[in-house]
Amino acid sequence: MPHLFVILVLVSLSLAGGSGLEGTASHTGSWADGLMPGSIGAGWRLSLVLSVFIAIGTAGWVGVRVCVRSLDRRGRARAVSWAWRIISLTRVAALLWHFASVFVLGLLGVVRDAVGDPVLLDELIASVPAFAVLLWTYRLAHPIERRLRDALMIRALDEGRPVYAFPGPWRFVLASARNSLAIMFVPLVFILGWSEAIDRVLPLLGPFADAAEQGGTLATAGAPAIRLAGSVAIFALIPPVMTRVWDTVPIPPGELREELESLARAHRVRLRRFLVWRTHGSMLNGAVIGITPWLRYIVLTDALLESLTEAEVEAVAAHEVAHVRKRHMLWLALSVIGAALLFGEGSALVLDAAGAHESVALWGGAGISLVAVLLILGAVSRRFEWQADAFAARHLSGGAAGAVTDAGAGAMSSALGRVARLNGIPESRFTWRHGSIATRRRRLRALVGTRADRLPIDRAVRRVMLMTLLGFGAGAWLALAGFLELWPYGTG
Repeated sequence: MPHLFVILVLVSLSLAGGSGLEGTASHTGSWADGLMPGSIGAGWRLSLVLSVFIAIGTAGWVGVRVCVRSLDRRGRARAVSWAWRIISLTRVAALLWHFASVFVLGLLGVVRDAVGDPVLLDELIASVPAFAVLLWTYRLAHPIERRLRDALMIRALDEGRPVYAFPGPWRFVLASARNSLAIMFVPLVFILGWSEAIDRVLPLLGPFADAAEQGGTLATAGAPAIRLAGSVAIFALIPPVMTRVWDTVPIPPGELREELESLARAHRVRLRRFLVWRTHGSMLNGAVIGITPWLRYIVLTDALLESLTEAEVEAVAAHEVAHVRKRHMLWLALSVIGAALLFGEGSALVLDAAGAHESVALWGGAGISLVAVLLILGAVSRRFEWQADAFAARHLSGGAAGAVTDAGAGAMSSALGRVARLNGIPESRFTWRHGSIATRRRRLRALVGTRADRLPIDRAVRRVMLMTLLGFGAGAWLALAGFLELWPYGTG
């Protein structure tokens, strides 16, 4: 949910401001300013926006306090589940009110009246209320996380694992923002800033300016290609930035690093290096960042390396190697871009053919495209996680020969269970991109005895890839046909 929150907040502001996602260079304020009565001034709009955000945050605080009190007085485990539900509802309410603030109350237009329209600055200022509530939900989570960590302390001491001091409330919020939100926020800010800058600069340069003055389409044709090239470059170059945003250091020479490097070589995966992600014991996780071999890293948190067995660490590392070996990041990007093109262009075409107003066709297409992207992002990402789990189980079972063994599947399943338990996450909790730990462990148990070279999830992913290619091709064809005006209807 937090990652999705970041994406939707920034993308909605980019769409509302016309910063390039809809392919224009209009920077005249929120398109929805006219929906509000003229008598409602900017000050009143801003007051209404902030008041409702404050009310949402206050309601979340009251709800979580009730749950914390119930947990302290009665020791009811259900209070933890209710607290997480309240935190999730607080985030959803803040996101919905952000949409209303931007698209109905004209929040971005209010900000631009005050600060002008410098590249990206107005969008970032308009995002502050929504992100403030998101950070506030981490503050609400602090007492729950602290009590869960205290409950696990005796077990950690019994197992001989290190025990870290739990951070104070605002240090916890800062660490959560740095470790959880930055992975989406940092690259998106760069990409949206680049997109808006291109829309400003391109019409002023040489042949693009001449074409714009003559009513030509050279600038219109060139902008999407340049934005795409810049976005790819940002994704390629962002890993060294993220390794500094996160507190990472190379895994020191020794047996562990040799085993991890041997794992990567065995599966012909090239990396710059394996890193330790120093979270001071606050998180058990692993991740792969980077799309190019010379700027690609696999990071494992300190708590994961200290808390998991050798086989479990190898399983987690194999899971991350699988994402690289199977090119999951590339296919996920293609599926998202294909969905955006296919459903965005297709829905806009249908609405236009039905005689819908230009703004209805534009925003209706954008809305349908966004919903489709989110649905496909979740469905494809979850299947890639299942495939990476199966890849790790097959690796620990001896490779492609023979069948998946109980020990191989069990090591990956055990690692997932331990990560959930030590992170204080219920195994049944569903996340949009990863599903639930319970489902992943159940699927791993079902693999035992299956031929390693005929895993059902591999067949399912091949179907996903085929559908991705077809969807991307159809979406690109619709976009090109619309640009060349091959349809009997306009697209706006």
